Amino acid sequence: MRNYGLKISEKKPDHYTLGGGMVPFKVLQLDKDWTPYLPIKEFQNLNGVEPYACVSFTILTCIEILIKRKYGLDRNYSDRFLAYVSGTKDKQGNDPHEVCEFLRKIGVPPEHFWPFDSAVDTFEKYYEQPAPKLYELAQEFNEEWDFKHEWVPEVAEEISRALTTSPLLISVPAWYEDENGLYYRPVMASDNHATACVYERLDAFRRAFDTYDAPHIKDVRWDCTPMMIKRFWISKKVIHTFPSLWSRIWSIIKTLFNGKKSS
Repeated sequence: MRNYGLKISEKKPDHYTLGGGMVPFKVLQLDKDWTPYLPIKEFQNLNGVEPYACVSFTILTCIEILIKRKYGLDRNYSDRFLAYVSGTKDKQGNDPHEVCEFLRKIGVPPEHFWPFDSAVDTFEKYYEQPAPKLYELAQEFNEEWDFKHEWVPEVAEEISRALTTSPLLISVPAWYEDENGLYYRPVMASDNHATACVYERLDAFRRAFDTYDAPHIKDVRWDCTPMMIKRFWISKKVIHTFPSLWSRIWSIIKTLFNGKKSS
């Protein structure tokens, strides 16, 4: 099977899982339709370059959708940077938990600071070492946002429940199309690609907003249960501003001085 960049990994006991109470659960889209908040289309294989970065692309797509839904903000973060810092190049792919942890700890800069554009026309250029300044810009993500993630059990009811709270990273066997235009898993096929699930029609299909064209929107057959699912949560941090030590000292001095004058 073709390699799109998904590494199937073992879930560990210390990983958060839906229902464990470690990630806030708040219904945002009862109809499970995130398509009104889709970000701009971005192509994983732009300029004929395959960076095996479907996991980074999908995670940031889901985050950008959540930010648009919760705060009305259009954000576009650098998939290329996240793929680089999480070691995607060396493994020719990555697992969702590891990439999420790099995002949570290191952050990510806006796309325009480290873009995947027409100038990036080779695999080597895609994975050029970012300038140190980009790591500083990446930290601004963590200064602005509180980001959490968790696994979702591979059960239809749990997937549906999770989809009311967040678009989901789902794994798929890419891409096998049936006579009805739906994508399915052939016998013995394993999942090899991560994509963003942004809607489902119960007992019919799950809709993916994909990083490849032809088409960008793909409907995956209901019986094609993902082998890996991630749910996301993001919240804008409240920045508390406190007066500096010197300003507080000066305020005390003025109060004491004014008190002496009045007496």
